[in-house]
Amino acid sequence: MVDETAGETVASTKLTSRSGVGVPLGMLIFVFGTAAGFLLAFSGLGLIEDTAGIILLAFLCVLIFIGAFGLMVVIFRKPLLRRLFGFAETQLELFSEPLARVTRGAVDRNPQAATDAARDLVHMALARYAWIATRRWIIGSLTALIAAMAALAGTALLFRQNVLLQEQAVLFAEQNLRIDNQIQLATYDVQLAEAARNAQLAVEITALAGLLGDKVNAAQTEQTPGSVPILDPFADIDLGLVMRLTSASRATKPYRFLETGLRPEDQGAVIRAAMERRRDDLPKTFERLGGIFGFDGPPPAPGAVRLNDRPASPERGQLFQAMTTAGLRAFERFNLFGLDLSYAYAPGLNLFATSFQGGQLSYADLTFAQIFESDFAGSFMFNARLRSTNIRDTNFGTVPGAAINPPFSKDEPFYLTTLSGADFSDATIRRSRFAGVNGLAMNFDGAVLMDVDFTDASISASTFRGAVLLRADFKGADLRFVDFDQAYVIGADALTRLQSAAAAGSFNPSHFRLERVEPVAAFDGNLALFQNFDVEELLPLIGAAGLFKVTRVQSLEN
Repeated sequence: MVDETAGETVASTKLTSRSGVGVPLGMLIFVFGTAAGFLLAFSGLGLIEDTAGIILLAFLCVLIFIGAFGLMVVIFRKPLLRRLFGFAETQLELFSEPLARVTRGAVDRNPQAATDAARDLVHMALARYAWIATRRWIIGSLTALIAAMAALAGTALLFRQNVLLQEQAVLFAEQNLRIDNQIQLATYDVQLAEAARNAQLAVEITALAGLLGDKVNAAQTEQTPGSVPILDPFADIDLGLVMRLTSASRATKPYRFLETGLRPEDQGAVIRAAMERRRDDLPKTFERLGGIFGFDGPPPAPGAVRLNDRPASPERGQLFQAMTTAGLRAFERFNLFGLDLSYAYAPGLNLFATSFQGGQLSYADLTFAQIFESDFAGSFMFNARLRSTNIRDTNFGTVPGAAINPPFSKDEPFYLTTLSGADFSDATIRRSRFAGVNGLAMNFDGAVLMDVDFTDASISASTFRGAVLLRADFKGADLRFVDFDQAYVIGADALTRLQSAAAAGSFNPSHFRLERVEPVAAFDGNLALFQNFDVEELLPLIGAAGLFKVTRVQSLEN
């Protein structure tokens, strides 16, 4: 009976000892891990970096405390065990003596001796397992703290690595920006080198302008004094000069060059520069003028320059200017011999009574030009820019072969004008002709068109957004995917009339709706109308039919 009680007591002592070691160690690791997790989650790496010394000191203090405690336990193990349990030695071989006394007491039927022996056995077992548990706790605590330090250091290093990676990403972004700037500067160098090469050809163009001046002087002696000289390309210009002019146009090449974005012809830029110092004093007036002239946002930086958005040739523009200033009005002879004015950069050019049939003006930039009573029939003008131009009594239409000017052959059935991609945005076009042109995706946004003829023109995918259409004729025109959103038209039946006039099936009025507006409303958002008309001039054109604004209500592809 005593043996069973002693065995149960020893087993209970083992379980208690193991639980006593595991629970505090687990709680210590759990509490520390929770604290470290909250510290990282809510404070981040910055707090850890700021308090790294404190954290390290705390770890070292705990380690020193546990190390000192363990050392003291080892040194004073025997006195402590003797005081607590009455035994200083707990080797397993010493358990045999109390076990023998328990057995002897049981055999001798001496309960008191057996009980005393069992008590000694239990005390010895408790002493042994107390020492084992304490040793395990010391070793486990030291191991847990060292592991926690290592884990926290790894976490801190990971956070630090992430910070360094973020800094590296910022440095990479800056490096990419600098590489982009370097590439841009290299592009500038290449384009400016091309500009330098073309500048050498500008000397030849200047010499040609001098020769044309000599021709003008000679012509003036034969014409009425004070009259504007007009050179006859057949009588006044010899073939050698014709060939030099055409060769010079072909020798110059388009390139991108630096520009400030400021043009004296641009009334919007002029108005903005004039009003900039009163911007804060008159914000409503500045905003209204900005809506009319199309400027908004911060002003351009002083001295800011940039490459123009597409290749162009100022030298060809200079040649074009020299020829027109010299009194050349008929360019057909030069065009037949290959005069190439495509990509010509000639903003603000004045063309009066100029015949340019069969010419090359593709990608030319004639922004802000004044074009009156001129003829571009049969010319190649795709992607030409005629933004904010003032065009009157000018022909862009396809011309029959019988009506072509010499020296072009009249045996051809017709000479087609190509205007695909041409940009007439914000232009004012009066009494002009686009009949029969091939004009895919042309741009008439914000333009004012009065008495303009688009008969049989192929202008699919073109846009007239915000344009003002005053007596524009679209008879037989291909209007597939043409966008009239926000355009102004005359009469409540404008869409029905447009459907009846256009090529069959090319215009669907259900894509749009009309809303009646007052004529003055059209002036607020249309620069061309604001600059070239007044309300009193517009009212007779509208009459009793009324002015209506077009709004697109569904996709043109539906």
